[in-house]
Amino acid sequence: MKPEGSMTNDQARSARSLRASGFVIPSSFGLTHSSLATPRQINGFTLVEIVISLTIIIVIAAGAVPMFRGLREEQLAREPIIELVRLAKETRIRAMREKRPYQVAFYQGGFVASRYFSPYFQLSELTTFLSEEETGSRRLNPNADDSDSDLDAGTGETPKTSLPMAPAGPKLDDNWEQHYDLPQDVQYTLKFWSDTAETPISGEVVKLWVFQPTGISVPLKLHLDRQSATFDVEFGALTADITREVIDLK
Repeated sequence: MKPEGSMTNDQARSARSLRASGFVIPSSFGLTHSSLATPRQINGFTLVEIVISLTIIIVIAAGAVPMFRGLREEQLAREPIIELVRLAKETRIRAMREKRPYQVAFYQGGFVASRYFSPYFQLSELTTFLSEEETGSRRLNPNADDSDSDLDAGTGETPKTSLPMAPAGPKLDDNWEQHYDLPQDVQYTLKFWSDTAETPISGEVVKLWVFQPTGISVPLKLHLDRQSATFDVEFGALTADITREVIDLK
């Protein structure tokens, strides 16, 4: 009986003839399992590949750290702008909801959002307004008399008609006020559409940004200067959104 994996004499002679002629015999031609080729396997990375990968990671990290630091510094420097946008949005919403004008008052120390009182709002009045708000001594309605008899506008009286009364209007909040105190290093100027030049907000100067019951306000340009950055911001008239902003980090 022929052993497994052996070749006959004829097969051996054929194989020798093919080798002599330069023909490569397929591994399946021979019946011996030892003639089958085993592919070379890669078990890991070489030292050169590891060094190159670490170098690329270090270079990327070195470039990303200053970028993140710059974004953080810009965010901190931009805080007054963010707060002004927030106050303007809330002021506009209240003006539209209550159907009466609201304002953002600009003064050297910061921004104050409240009901619109007078186009001739002075710093002394603004200071008194803020102090009364903190102590809670301000009257609900500055335009009311001493007895506050007009606060309910006659709603406490018995109606003299059997006709159904009109639905009540929006609830008015005369006490609403929000303000933001500027950091010590901030200096800024304003320019409304009717102004011929920028107005520095310092000393006794108070400028009003009024929002009408329709939600429309006067377009505003603000230049804000800090030790770390300078901002030039423009606000639109319809939504109080920022329409243009230029940032210069120092």
